[in-house]
Amino acid sequence: MDGKMRTIQERWKQRTDSAFERMIAGKSVAELETMTQREDMAVLISRELAAFLLEEQVALDPAVQPSEAASACCPKCGRAGTSAVQKGEALPERTVVTRTGEIRVRRQRWRCPKCRVIFFSARR
Repeated sequence: MDGKMRTIQERWKQRTDSAFERMIAGKSVAELETMTQREDMAVLISRELAAFLLEEQVALDPAVQPSEAASACCPKCGRAGTSAVQKGEALPERTVVTRTGEIRVRRQRWRCPKCRVIFFSARR
């Protein structure tokens, strides 16, 4: 396992430890008294954990920063785009609504010189 994966795994462990504390160890009986309160907390925590996993998995996708511009074609004319993000510049962040809730993703942005549009790769 490389250093990046270890870092993600450590962050995952911290989140699951925190989730356990919130659900089991850190809550008094009065805070999670009813079944509805318990279920609401469990669902909230599970969505947070799912969103974390989804964000991390999407961040590892090669489409985040493809090595070839040909992989991103203009949605209007179909020509290959050119990078709209300068070297060293942070990739733009977008919010995507998923079944687990909103997640943040970073993707390379592309420019079509002919159509004068900025777009993200259509690949999911």
